[in-house]
Amino acid sequence: MYELLCRSAERPWAAQLEKLDCLPTTSTTRSLVLHMQENRSQLNRGARASFSMLGLLFMVTSIGSALHGFWLVPAFSILALVALTFALERHGASAPAYETLEFVDGRVRHRDSSGRQVELPAFWLRLAAESCSPSDLRLILRGRDGAIEFGRCLSLDERHAVVPLIASALAQSRGD
Repeated sequence: MYELLCRSAERPWAAQLEKLDCLPTTSTTRSLVLHMQENRSQLNRGARASFSMLGLLFMVTSIGSALHGFWLVPAFSILALVALTFALERHGASAPAYETLEFVDGRVRHRDSSGRQVELPAFWLRLAAESCSPSDLRLILRGRDGAIEFGRCLSLDERHAVVPLIASALAQSRGD
């Protein structure tokens, strides 16, 4: 999921800016702050029922094997279900990945949850949306001083939705 935290007053959607707690922008300062975060929705009732049915299916299929003398099959079925439950609980308890992309005063800043921070001049940056397959999209801001890959924590649909927004912000930041 992504969220616009700060927008310039020159943007057509600036009426919503008053609702946000944003840094003040002047008419000469054009800024955009985009916060992107990995989606961590909790398992709903249907998903929990699906896992319960999966566990029941493991037990039913392993009973037949146990009756034929294959005692390791039920043990591995139980271990597989315990490992799946543990992995889901562990993943839900960990902090979600996030990224922040800022367009301020002709510069582009990128910060992520692992502590990396990159700042490049917006004038030389170009947006590249690389797609190796229909289910893959990499968003990269390339410039002569380096490159910034962003949107790694977004879903494919969200990456497609962010491309025109970033292209517009980059054009305004360069003064095009």
